[in-house]
Amino acid sequence: MPICKCPAAAALPDVPAIVCAESFGQIQKVAFQRLTNDNGAKNSFTSEAAITLLASWTPKMTAANGTKIVVSPYIQAPTAEAGAARTFGGGNETLGGVEEIIGREPTPFTGVIRKAPQEVIKALKEMQCESWGDNLGIFLFDENGAIGAIKDATTEGTFYPIPIRSLFIGDKTLGGLEAPDSNAIQWSFLPNWSDDLAIVVPAFNPLTDLKTA
Repeated sequence: MPICKCPAAAALPDVPAIVCAESFGQIQKVAFQRLTNDNGAKNSFTSEAAITLLASWTPKMTAANGTKIVVSPYIQAPTAEAGAARTFGGGNETLGGVEEIIGREPTPFTGVIRKAPQEVIKALKEMQCESWGDNLGIFLFDENGAIGAIKDATTEGTFYPIPIRSLFIGDKTLGGLEAPDSNAIQWSFLPNWSDDLAIVVPAFNPLTDLKTA
């Protein structure tokens, strides 16, 4: 749950008008990056121009330090159902039997990587250890090449990777006669993860222009 002001503000908060529709497309790839670099500073793109230019991404793809970015193979069958409300009470436990909302659950993401050589999967599994240290984030790439990132709430034009938890890369599922072989991939977004989500239109296509090693 957001931290509620106490006492409440003098008036209800303003709700911005919807000027343009916003909808992210099918997630097809993600780019992994540590949330903080070797100096303990947050990894970021420091302007909208920077995050939209291929020249800003290329050095991070080849970096040998905590700023490095690693792009996943194509992810298929993506699902990301928003976390439900966490509730307390009901029945005789609360007044009128009305449940109280005490928070929200994390948002699980699931998908599959199909027909990937297992050396690729083995390398991706190493990313799980980064996740266990709570220092792993991702940028989302949709089918149109748009980039999903977290925008700084106070510094205009600064963008961060989206924090994730509990990354899991599955072992090979043998498809047999009915389906291609695949490996599962899943993680969880933290509650309220999308509050500062920004959808950026780059001057390049991250699906095809960001080459993995």
